[in-house]
Amino acid sequence: MPKVEHLLYPEWQGYGVDASVHHGAIAMARALFPDTIFARIESPIDEALTVSGGVLGLSSIAARFRGSLARLRASWPDVVITVGGTCGVEAAPVAYLNERYAGDLAIVWFDAHGDLNAPDTSPSGHFHGMVLRTLLGDGPPEYVAELRRPLEPRQIFLAGTRDLDREESAYIRDAGISVTPPEAFVDPHAVAAAVRARGFRHVYLHLDMDCFRPDEFPDTLMRAAGGPALASVADMLTELRAAFQVAGFSLVEYVERGGRSLDKLRGLMDRVA
Repeated sequence: MPKVEHLLYPEWQGYGVDASVHHGAIAMARALFPDTIFARIESPIDEALTVSGGVLGLSSIAARFRGSLARLRASWPDVVITVGGTCGVEAAPVAYLNERYAGDLAIVWFDAHGDLNAPDTSPSGHFHGMVLRTLLGDGPPEYVAELRRPLEPRQIFLAGTRDLDREESAYIRDAGISVTPPEAFVDPHAVAAAVRARGFRHVYLHLDMDCFRPDEFPDTLMRAAGGPALASVADMLTELRAAFQVAGFSLVEYVERGGRSLDKLRGLMDRVA
């Protein structure tokens, strides 16, 4: 049996405006994994953040990243399941798993956004929009220095992506990063076929709640118009789980807004489990 590590990582500082995703992460963990024991990465709700190197809250999030990465390296799990606040929490599990599987890892990024800004191109200075670029080795030195094996562009598969900054679009084009837009979700095999064509055996599945259509799933931090239906995402996740060895899975950026989104997430998890 594979060794599985469950992380509850309710960090909000990668967004830095408020702690709504902190509460959202805890709500997801309780609702979707009621009997699971999580390793909790503590993240204080009240914290004054400053900008360093073009990144809001860098000293706070970088220290938490280093501690989380050290924890994973010490426990050496085969699979990492993360329930998190912002997308910035992905830095530790993805960096660790790329070491663990020596680069045989496809990062399937179900997200409305590319998260491919660098500190000098980010319009906001919020790290949750920089995490993939950082994992590629182009980010804050406090992170990049800890990467024993940075990602390569061929490992990244964006899915449902539709809200990109101009610099991100140029980077995606120049680096040859795979993008499966929302309209391609009519084919549940589309992402799996792209991953298979590049020869990967292991996948990391990142699910930001803003991937879904906001009229169907409004309870997310950064809503983006359009997007695939929840059922279409579930179909793709099911196909990926059947076709590859899942080394990691994450759920991030949920914000409770009074909807029934957790019920919908339970249904999705029941389908893809």
